[in-house]
Amino acid sequence: MMTNERKHLARTLFQLQVHRSDGFAFEHLFGRVMEYSRPGFLKIKPYGNQRDRGNDGYEKAVGRYFQVFAPENPTASKSAAIAKAAEDFKDKLLPYWGTFCVPREYVFVFNDKYRGTVFDIEKTLATIKTDHSLNACEAFLSKHLEQEFICLPEDQICMIVGGLPTWDSLEGLDYTVLGEVIQHIQNSPPQSAPTGKKIAPDFEEKIEFNGLAENGDWLRAKQRETWQIDDYLSRNSDFTKQALRDFLAGFYAESIVAVKDDQGESGVTLGDLRFAFILNRVAPQTNNPAADRLRRDAALVLMAKYFEACDIFEEPNNVAS
Repeated sequence: MMTNERKHLARTLFQLQVHRSDGFAFEHLFGRVMEYSRPGFLKIKPYGNQRDRGNDGYEKAVGRYFQVFAPENPTASKSAAIAKAAEDFKDKLLPYWGTFCVPREYVFVFNDKYRGTVFDIEKTLATIKTDHSLNACEAFLSKHLEQEFICLPEDQICMIVGGLPTWDSLEGLDYTVLGEVIQHIQNSPPQSAPTGKKIAPDFEEKIEFNGLAENGDWLRAKQRETWQIDDYLSRNSDFTKQALRDFLAGFYAESIVAVKDDQGESGVTLGDLRFAFILNRVAPQTNNPAADRLRRDAALVLMAKYFEACDIFEEPNNVAS
């Protein structure tokens, strides 16, 4: 079974392939992943002037068709994506494939390179669904392909990314989801924070319940920046959500073992001691004070996010400590 560290390394290599792949290269990558991931998936090879007739692959048993669009610049190709989604279905797929395998679902595979979909594409797909009475018609983005990839057995993952280096050879490099999300927070422009961010109703109660007298102000301030993590999670696969949750919950469990009840007799609350323990696990100090300060600032945003989500520290209605 792959460790989370090896999975994240594989995911990083896969994302590099996604970013480097346009046109046929991405179609090939998509086809390889789907053939491994879904036994009923049939990849369609373009043939002569007819090409693929608007079908890059399908699951015949359920009438689910996939059409790939992989431009070099997704942001600048919005209008082309909208036109391709509608035209390929109506003018190519229906008149040919639809004569012997009725489309029930249409999946528009868009290599957005982790930027996300846009309103006009979603609107076009919704119109196709309504006009042709489909069960589903939706965008399939880079993060969705990544999710299919990361759930594969290790041997198939290695076949796609070309193998994985040994973990020892990467000593000194941070190839974890934790390091990646901290980098994302540091790179997020503060001026783009959404207005009206509200603190959860039980946030204050939880701070008091856990005895966070010294660090409650950090959580209050950084809770308003947790949109940066929401933005990161919205662009990535479900693996990242679970990995981050596991990291933080694991650090909290470690703090309970490491910081005993009697250690709070020094005048510092048990909650604040455990808070410091978790912060040091998320962003351990190095010999670079300037870099440490930036990393710990981002780590506080991460802790505020998972404090609010109740993955670290106790809920007021939970008497365990």
